[in-house]
Amino acid sequence: MAEIPWLWIWIVLAALLYIGEMLTTAFFLLPFALGATAALLGNLLGAALWLQWVLFIVVSILCLIFVRPFFKQLTSKAEKVKAGVDRLIDMTGVIVEGNAPTGANRARIDRELWNVSTETGEQLAIDTKIRVLRVEGTYLIVEAV
Repeated sequence: MAEIPWLWIWIVLAALLYIGEMLTTAFFLLPFALGATAALLGNLLGAALWLQWVLFIVVSILCLIFVRPFFKQLTSKAEKVKAGVDRLIDMTGVIVEGNAPTGANRARIDRELWNVSTETGEQLAIDTKIRVLRVEGTYLIVEAV
């Protein structure tokens, strides 16, 4: 019976894990890819198979404990880009119409007209400066500033 080519198994495993990490960008596969690389280096240095497995497991666990939290901290600091109507939250505008056909105020926010309402449902005077709190359906919930 032919011996299993562990050198190629470690190379393929490490390559697949690195590629998987590039596709997912969750920093979950990276520790295992580093563990497979350590086992590959052990194989190249002539380590026994059991030692290669110990290298794979120990390096993977250590990287899970120390490297992944570091990368999660880096990615959590990245500013999240708001898209769609979420970009309007915390923007300011001005009331341009009172008692619109829907019974709400209309405001100009970033060159666009929007139906707006306050949390209490009160009507705001024309030219009142407002800040968007949240979006509910087709209405922006605002407060006077």
